[in-house]
Amino acid sequence: MRMNCIIIKIIVPLLLLFSISHAQTQTLTQPELDSAIYLLKLYGQSAVPQDQTICQYSVSSTKITCDNNTSDGQYHIRQFTLQFSAFTNIGLPDPTLTSLYLPEITTFQIIKNANTINANTSVNLQTLTLEEYLKSFTIDRSTMYFPSLVTMGLYVSTSWDTPYLLNISSEAFPKLNSITINGDSNVTVYYHSSAPSTSITCTIFQKQCDLKISSGINISSLTVSGIVSLDPITATEYPNLTSFRVTSSQLTQFPFISYPARLSLIDVSLNQITSIPKNNMGFGGNLSQSYCSHRSFDIRNTSVESVPDCFWCYFSTVPAVLVTSLTIPNGFVCDVTLDNPTLGFYVTNQSIVTITGNNLGWGGSSPGYSFSVIKPNKIIAVSFSTTPNSLTPFTIKWATFTNAPQSTVSVIEAGIALYGLDSMPTYPEPTISLNFLTFNPQLNNSMTVDGSYACSFITPSIQTNCTVPSLSLGPHQLNISNPYLSRTIDFVYNYPTINSAAPVPFVQGSDITIKGDFGQQQQTSSSIVVFMNGDIELSQCTVKSISSSTIVCHLEQKLVDLVLQIRVGVNEYNSTYPLSDQELCQQSTINCHGNGQCNTTGLCVCNSNAFYNDCSKPYPIISSGSYDQTNNKIVNLFGDFGPFGQLNVIIKINNVSDCIVDSKSQQSITCTLEQTPNYGLSSVQLHLDSLDTNAKDILYLRQPDNGGNNGSTSGSTTTDSSTTTSTTSGSSTGTPQQQCEKQTSNCYGHGICGVNGICQCDKDYNPVDNCFTKFINSTIIPNTTSPTVSFDIDGIDFQFEVVSIQELDFDSNIVKELFISNYTWIVNASTNNITTVVDYQLNTTLSSSSSSDIVNNILFQSVSVLSTISFSTQSRDIQFGDQQLHINANSIKLSVNVTNWQYSSNLATLRVVFRTIIINNQTVEYDCNEKEIDPLTYDSLSSLQYLRVIKDDIQFNGRFIDVALSDGRPTYSQTQLISLTQSTSNEDESIALLGINLPQCQSCVLDPDFSPLLIDKSNDSGCGDGQSNNWRIIVGCVVGGAGAVAIATASIITYRKMKKAQNFDKSISNKLKNASRS
Repeated sequence: MRMNCIIIKIIVPLLLLFSISHAQTQTLTQPELDSAIYLLKLYGQSAVPQDQTICQYSVSSTKITCDNNTSDGQYHIRQFTLQFSAFTNIGLPDPTLTSLYLPEITTFQIIKNANTINANTSVNLQTLTLEEYLKSFTIDRSTMYFPSLVTMGLYVSTSWDTPYLLNISSEAFPKLNSITINGDSNVTVYYHSSAPSTSITCTIFQKQCDLKISSGINISSLTVSGIVSLDPITATEYPNLTSFRVTSSQLTQFPFISYPARLSLIDVSLNQITSIPKNNMGFGGNLSQSYCSHRSFDIRNTSVESVPDCFWCYFSTVPAVLVTSLTIPNGFVCDVTLDNPTLGFYVTNQSIVTITGNNLGWGGSSPGYSFSVIKPNKIIAVSFSTTPNSLTPFTIKWATFTNAPQSTVSVIEAGIALYGLDSMPTYPEPTISLNFLTFNPQLNNSMTVDGSYACSFITPSIQTNCTVPSLSLGPHQLNISNPYLSRTIDFVYNYPTINSAAPVPFVQGSDITIKGDFGQQQQTSSSIVVFMNGDIELSQCTVKSISSSTIVCHLEQKLVDLVLQIRVGVNEYNSTYPLSDQELCQQSTINCHGNGQCNTTGLCVCNSNAFYNDCSKPYPIISSGSYDQTNNKIVNLFGDFGPFGQLNVIIKINNVSDCIVDSKSQQSITCTLEQTPNYGLSSVQLHLDSLDTNAKDILYLRQPDNGGNNGSTSGSTTTDSSTTTSTTSGSSTGTPQQQCEKQTSNCYGHGICGVNGICQCDKDYNPVDNCFTKFINSTIIPNTTSPTVSFDIDGIDFQFEVVSIQELDFDSNIVKELFISNYTWIVNASTNNITTVVDYQLNTTLSSSSSSDIVNNILFQSVSVLSTISFSTQSRDIQFGDQQLHINANSIKLSVNVTNWQYSSNLATLRVVFRTIIINNQTVEYDCNEKEIDPLTYDSLSSLQYLRVIKDDIQFNGRFIDVALSDGRPTYSQTQLISLTQSTSNEDESIALLGINLPQCQSCVLDPDFSPLLIDKSNDSGCGDGQSNNWRIIVGCVVGGAGAVAIATASIITYRKMKKAQNFDKSISNKLKNASRS
């Protein structure tokens, strides 16, 4: 809504109603206070005090001030300004008040910002009517007297259908001499004032300003823009009128009948006037020389007796410069005179010269030159079509008719005009290249820089180069002069100039391409590129190549702070390039952490709304979940649910069961199911803040008997009869103890079968494979370059090594992958002679990969991959999540911790990848029975549980538990076979890739352990050929995965024979004997 306001400015005291008192008080007189209260009630302003404290009120634009710097020395209101948008009924104004008493006011403003309902006073006050949309404004002597008001400004609006009415009289405004009316509504002004030197301005947009001026004697200026209704102007009625502007007013007739003597300006542009009236017999006498400045006079039917010579000189001009009944004087000769030029000839500037004189005409054009009239007959600018570089005479005809007046002049071109200047960083002296539009090489030209350095040139021409001894960076002035003219051109010497640097962000080990202007004589050895943060040098970028427009440098050092500027030095000149807001954003947020784009204002625009913190934090995410231990209906979810209040949370289990929210925060949500959940795995669907996420298999309710993987290691006391599978036929009837004795050959002679059918093993024998294997001592030598678990027994080597970390989308597609082989490890080992601990920290800041995925390379730099290998001569019990793992003596425990993975969405998860070699068909013979050993065994939830590899009586056994740590909390983790590929070097072998799946987490821990085992076949009866003395080594492996850890460990089983079979059998036999003695 348009603000409508009435502003009355009073610059001297209004009315002296009281005599001057010698006493000065700080209180208002009652009539003045009553007048102020009247206005407050009239406009419903309840916040303003209605007592003597009114003078201290100042809130926003409403201000009422008082002081005693007045003509009578008394305390009066000096400023009364109300600006408001609302009306509050605080009572009717005093109906007995017939006039406002504000004798010393200097500023009076009523400003209304919205529709306001004023009090319906029904009083006799007729002196002032001010409404939101001014409908009528009438002031005369009988109602209000403003003896000192000199300026009035009004705005009128179309909000009322009734036209505005303004009635101004001398009685009410004896000194008012400036009236300004603006707006977009019809307005009628009745003017009956005789104030001296009055200016009236009425600017109405597409509406009418109806001026009813009863007396224009003292009006000095009349300005109207818009449709006007105006009586004709005469010299008698407007004797003091000096300025008359009536524009865009749809006038069809010239408004003047006669011209006031003082009139100096008439502007009737943008009207519909077609002619100025003639036949004015009151216009007479001899026209003076000043009329030569005007053209197209029609003095027929006037009393003009003679005209100046200029009209007779060009009387034959078409169209005519004079229409008259007078005749040309007999023998008239046109006398054209030129003012003598200072040099005796004329100097043109870009082919133009100004000629002064008398009777030069009203301009025109002729072949070879044209005229621009500056002052008719007095000052003419002549523009030549060809520029003379030497003094050349020209004959100028001042009009085109036959025998028109003419003059002969001599001219020479001395103008200096350029259309191009370029300061070039040539070596060793800078060069200024000039391309002239106008230049006279025949003159004695000189060029200087900054008034002191001469710019040397060989032969001046339209294209000229000059050199200076030196040129500092920054602004300079080039002065070019000849004996007649000079020109100074400002220019800036920027060298080198830098336009861009890419790619951003800047990555250690990458090549940076800088575009700009680096001159023509560049040398790699004398060029430098430095990344800066203010005055601090962060890193130099080694220049690999440089051309006039491109520098390529290699960033070898890691940037420890944000780059704010790039400084480039070439040939001892230095220039600094400040990074833009967008480039600073790209650098500081690593291109919005790969999940958005930086805009030109330096803000991240994320790929979706499911991010915050510069697109670095996807949400909502569920990193782990669990059922309450005492009430399975209660579900606890952990993760990041956003910092925005978790609005409108809806949770479903398996897309079926509603889970009612009990509590919520950014880190956790607790909800309750209506029914007891089923055993097994469940997925969770979460909706909050208008966003969705889906965590697959995040909840696991185990059977009370702990069915499935119990998390024990190969060194635990739990028996697992599935370690081997017998091919012996026969009935399975009998007691559990009898079945155990038959299927395990009575625990292979290294234990006894209990009544429950489980082997009770002798000391040092492994109950996991029914006492078939025996724990043995081994010498462990840790890997000094990578966290590879390795056992080497007489040349037979088993290994686990890290392969990669994969981020998967919801459909298990690989989004990005960190290959461990692209980096190196930082190793630190310590021991107390019992336990040895070796820490491995992956150095992700330096990658050997040439991948073009710069963003991911930088994001991987923030990923922390920490691996710890430990082994001891004594057995250990280690807590992992909610499980306790028993680690036997001389076993290896491998812990891998991955933190700070930058995810691409709130649905992304991680997968740890292993690689191993398996045997396609493998068996073990005992008591002349073939026992088939499956290389991969799965649990009831299709998660890989065991990996077994047998080669030349050596067995490698690994087991994967289904628990991982996600942000410190246990969660379900499935291990799967990713791929199985036939080996190209051995037809009996295949390469298997195994993956451990983890939920989205910021801290993930894997915790496997490894043990060397001996298969003792001393009780094997063989096939009638005597007892076999062969033995086998089993390495038991339990891999614990912690969800949210992005770790890829690979198991590589490398087999090699280093001895012949006879030596090998002999060595093994010796080891058996030594083991039996111990």
